[in-house]
Amino acid sequence: MAAAIKMDELLVAWLGNDTVYEDVRKLVESYRAATDPLAHKNQERDSEDDNTDDSPRGVIPPFYPKEKRSRRRLNNEQPTTPFQTWIPDSQCEGIIESTSVRDQIQLIIEEVSPETKSFSVENFCRVTKEVFNFPSYFNGPLFDRIIHLWNSKQGNSASTISLSMLKWFWLNEMEPFDLSERFFRLLKQPASNYIARDDFLPYIKELLNDHPGLEFLSNHAEFQEKYAVTVITRIFYSVNKCHSGKITLRQIRRSDLLGAFHQVDEEEDINKVTRYFSYEHFYVLYCRFWELDHDRDYRITREDLLKYGDHSLSHMIVDRIFDAAPRPFGKSEDSKEFLSYEDFIFFMLSEEDKANEVSVRYWFTCVDVDGDGKLNNMEMRSFYAVQLHRMQCMGHEIVPFEDMLCQMMDMIKPSNPECLVAEDFLQQECCQVSGALFDALFNLNKYLMFEQRDPFVERQKREDEFETDWDRFACIDYNRLAMEEEAREEEAMEIDWVTVDDEDEDNEEFSGMAALASEAPF
Repeated sequence: MAAAIKMDELLVAWLGNDTVYEDVRKLVESYRAATDPLAHKNQERDSEDDNTDDSPRGVIPPFYPKEKRSRRRLNNEQPTTPFQTWIPDSQCEGIIESTSVRDQIQLIIEEVSPETKSFSVENFCRVTKEVFNFPSYFNGPLFDRIIHLWNSKQGNSASTISLSMLKWFWLNEMEPFDLSERFFRLLKQPASNYIARDDFLPYIKELLNDHPGLEFLSNHAEFQEKYAVTVITRIFYSVNKCHSGKITLRQIRRSDLLGAFHQVDEEEDINKVTRYFSYEHFYVLYCRFWELDHDRDYRITREDLLKYGDHSLSHMIVDRIFDAAPRPFGKSEDSKEFLSYEDFIFFMLSEEDKANEVSVRYWFTCVDVDGDGKLNNMEMRSFYAVQLHRMQCMGHEIVPFEDMLCQMMDMIKPSNPECLVAEDFLQQECCQVSGALFDALFNLNKYLMFEQRDPFVERQKREDEFETDWDRFACIDYNRLAMEEEAREEEAMEIDWVTVDDEDEDNEEFSGMAALASEAPF
């Protein structure tokens, strides 16, 4: 009896503890992480000594924090007016106010380092933003580039930047070029004429360390790496449209990359920067990949990809994806046997948004079996035959090939009725519906949705806040994942509390039996 009372006292004391909720949540998440393959790791580690490198590879990245962050970085409060010329000393005599690069830098030196008259990496940020007009997280890589070029030229081992070093760097690397070329020259290697994949890594790492919207990832090194890979691959998807793995100056000029880098520096909510940097977009891409990668080797096989979208893709298009689809960084000898995470990003971005040039050319390459740059009736009929068979097996109404093709031709209006070329899909008046032909050829679920579409819903899509089909899909899918995770958490908590109640009842029954046994018989 005394033991039962003591257990009750301990239980009441534990339930009254301020940390009981957090303790139970940690226990539930630990249990789910070990047993549930779809478990999400949402609890951030409180100890700085925790190392996520030892975490299981099956763990999903944490959700984006719901609370609104109000902290602003101090370096964002400074003006960002670029200064284009370095006025020589002889031309500045008698000038009271000057907007030259030299005067601006001297003013900053007097404020941040009046004694040494030089810059360390810690106090160089104002120069990065105000003088060079680069985002604040370019500070470290820009500082290192100046030091590297100066030491290589002079044979020195300088560790700080002086006014003379800045003058030399500005006159040789910045002043003769416009903003796009300055950006290009900074990112690429000094001896190269293109930007490679690894050239972006220092800047994305600085972004991860500096941006308040990514602060919650500071104890998740594995997912910091995956986020960086995702951002870089998305950049190559949109900018490097020839899929050479090398971004040229011309491609930089034709893209919005520099504007996106500036936007993410000024925007506190990183999810509002839907071009390249959105954490929610990364979460959706990585979770979809992780769900298909059952053996956790970070490779997607043909059998894995067939399960994408509730088995919506035909086996014929899956084979073509592995054999002919563009890869972001080239093909290896065994690349036809699997898709890497970067390859999967290319696939998924193209699959969920068929209204842009990159995705149109991606799918056109897959469907153009003979590689002549034209889609003829024989090629389209071979893909659609698989769809007809699937319609029959699933009991759907059969749409003959001729009827489907006539409907699509009326929407696309090709220049040559005998065949289709990629440019036919890119016409401004039909770019929003041209993807329907690809869906008809290999994505049965989306084709049936297109056939049964509601005009009112389609009108709502055209008037909503999303700029692209991918933005809309990523938002909906992220909310779905969040709701599923919340439901699992509530279910786990209910099970835990029910277990506690059952233990209480068992203890009461045990206490009653013990009391009866202690009474003397009459």
